[in-house]
Formats: sequence, C-alpha cells, structure tokens
Amino acid sequence: MSLRRLHRGFLRTLLGATLFAIASVLCPVWATSFTTDQSDLWWNPNESGWGMQLVHRGSIIFATMFVYDPSRTPIWYSATLNYAGDLVWTGDLILTSGPWFGTLPFDPATVGIRRVGSLTWTATSVSAGTLAYSVDGVFIAKNLVRQLTVNDNFSGAYRGATHEDVTGCFNPTFNGTNEQNTALNITQSGAAATVTGTFGNGFCTYNGTFSQAGQMGQVDGSYSCNGGDFGSFTIYEMQVNLSGVTARLTADSNPLGCHVTGWLGGMRSSF
Repeated sequence: MSLRRLHRGFLRTLLGATLFAIASVLCPVWATSFTTDQSDLWWNPNESGWGMQLVHRGSIIFATMFVYDPSRTPIWYSATLNYAGDLVWTGDLILTSGPWFGTLPFDPATVGIRRVGSLTWTATSVSAGTLAYSVDGVFIAKNLVRQLTVNDNFSGAYRGATHEDVTGCFNPTFNGTNEQNTALNITQSGAAATVTGTFGNGFCTYNGTFSQAGQMGQVDGSYSCNGGDFGSFTIYEMQVNLSGVTARLTADSNPLGCHVTGWLGGMRSSF
C-alpha cells in the first residue's frame, strides 16, 4: 500500500472516529449554522445557586439570567442579544414584572418591562465564555462554563460524510482537502469510547476518553490502523439526536506528520 493511500485511509478513519465521539450530545452540533451553538445552561462552578440560559438561533441569542436582588430575593432578567462580531453578542438587559402566577385570568395589562442595563456574552471556547452585564449602574463580569445535566449516549451505527483539511505533512503532496463517505460503529461505556470502521484502504480503531460540557461532548485519545498509521485525536463540539450525529475534530499522525482539522456528520442507521 502506498504512503499516500495509507494517509487517505487514515484520514477517513479519523473522521469516522470523530463521528463516534459526537454521539454524546443532545442536539445537532450546529443548531445554528451561524457559529457554534451557544444554547445551554451556563454557570460558574464556584458560585452554585445562580446561572444563565442561552437559546441561540441564527445570529440571535435570547438570554435568561436567574440571580438575586439586594434583599437576596430571587430575580430574573432577560436580553435579546445581537451579534457584534468576534464571537460577541450584546443587547439591552430587561427586568419584567407581572401578576402573581396563580392569578386567573392572566391580565397582560399588568405586565411591566424596564430596561435596567446591558448584557454582553463573549464565547471564549466551545464550552466557556465571559458574561458582562449591568443593572442600574452595578457592573458585573463573570467567567462561565456549560453546565452538565447528564452525559449523552453515542452508541450506534452511522452513515455519513467527513471533511478534512490536511496540513504540515512530511510529504507535502499529502496536504490538501479530503471529503469521504463514512460508515462507523460507536460504542460508549462510561468514560470509555471506541470507534471502528473501514475507511478507504484501512480498518482503524479509535480509543479515547469521553467528557461532556452541557450539550457538547468531547473525546481525546489515540488511533491505529491496520495499514500502519497511528497518532492522537480530539473530537469536540459533539452532538447527537435520534437522527444522527455531528462533530468537529483535530488529529495528528505520528508517521506522516500530518495535522488534520475538519468536521463530520452522519445519519443514524441503528442504535
């Protein structure tokens, strides 16, 4: 088998492994095609008791923040955030008041809306960001991460496609873009995840450790192929639903020196 064919087989398999890793999240990776989906519960693990929920569609994020007022009474604020560039969203922070929830019938005339300040959300990674907001002249800045509810289950069989951008190979002719049809089998048990499949000219096994932040899963580990290729990989921004999986990936080949970045997606063929 030529080194070039080996390299192509390795890349296909790697992305297949990526597919496997994705199967650990709630909804498809890009619920919005605009940027990484910010939708989630967000919190500061050192400040349990308050938090924020983001709902992201297109370039708009709707934020709901649940905190406490000066008398330590629970209070919530909301904001519609517009994209300002560089993974920053900003908008007016609103305080809403209304009738007691047990009031029947509900009287919309008693609902009040007041702008109290502004809120800015800056995504610093797939699973972390910075919240900055002001309420009646009081300015607050916090570092937040996605809050995990429960790990998703990746296990299943999938058929889909992968996109890979390859750079830095010892042999420059290996550099370039590869897109492949892919079939994979994913098994997940606790923190252990394995993906196996035949991709192009090689049968490869990807073994890694699974972790999850909010709705985003990640697998870090190593792969090996029967053609002789091996190396390390990270599959991240992984999401899964009843229909299929999506994810992004990076990988590094030890014998070829290649660095791979890309994304993948697959339709579920069985659980």
